[in-house]
Amino acid sequence: MDEIDRYILEKISKNRVSGEELSKLLGISRTAIWKRIKKLESLGYKISHDKKGYFLEERTEFLLPYELNLKTQWLGENYIFFHTVNSTNTYAKENNLPDGTVILAENQTAGRGRKGRKWISTEGKGLYFSIVLKKDISPADLLIYSLLFPVAVRKAIVQKIDLPIKIKWPNDLYLNGKKLAGFLIETEIEGNTATKLIAGIGININQTEKDLGEIKDIATSLKLEYGKNINRKELFIYILQSIEEEIDNLDKNKIIKEVEKNLLWKGEKIKLIDENIEGTLIGLNELGGIRILTDKGLKDFYSGDITVRRVE
Repeated sequence: MDEIDRYILEKISKNRVSGEELSKLLGISRTAIWKRIKKLESLGYKISHDKKGYFLEERTEFLLPYELNLKTQWLGENYIFFHTVNSTNTYAKENNLPDGTVILAENQTAGRGRKGRKWISTEGKGLYFSIVLKKDISPADLLIYSLLFPVAVRKAIVQKIDLPIKIKWPNDLYLNGKKLAGFLIETEIEGNTATKLIAGIGININQTEKDLGEIKDIATSLKLEYGKNINRKELFIYILQSIEEEIDNLDKNKIIKEVEKNLLWKGEKIKLIDENIEGTLIGLNELGGIRILTDKGLKDFYSGDITVRRVE
């Protein structure tokens, strides 16, 4: 969207304006105005047409740069919007983007979760975005950063909508026993340091059971649990603000305590599928690793690839 598009939007948001008047104001043909209107409609703006001209009936639900008034200082200063992209994480990996870049897509054709699992991205219903961090992060701190994102997202949602959201180690959000959000952390390592971290985040916001389809028994959305539509723009702005605050004020102990306080299945029997180990989930250790009481004593695990399941 360019300056002309924005000018047209502002004019027709206040009064009904004819194509002829817009043509004179902008010095372009009425055909060009009509094409601009069609372009705005394709971006989700609801515009009525009659003999007196055009009027903006409803703003788009898409999270276009022009529609967002971000409250962050540096996160999202470079904001990239796609209506459709294969994967925001893939785009972030394939392009040299500055620190703090946020890439958001209304729809992903090849959205990915952990271990290459497919992430269903229902257009206009969820939040599907990636964050690029270009900081020197030691391998010892990677797990803390992996935990930071679900902590920040959970905090933002709960402060806006009071729901009993739990954190499934290492980095999923669950609500009433079903998956609400997933996080995919990918890094580029040089020597002994991670020089680039990409956090892919997918959150189910306004999906219905029909939208979730075959995964409706294991996944949920804020709308399904809260009972009404959520303003995605407001929540997205708040989430980015929460993530920036957690990064700027990085406190390892605080993050670990926050995860442990809201840890899914704490005190229950679980199984580490990858390791074929069963035991009671005790909590986290001082490094953010998961601690399990097995028949051979306390064991700590750190791999982000470990799959945790509750033992029924």
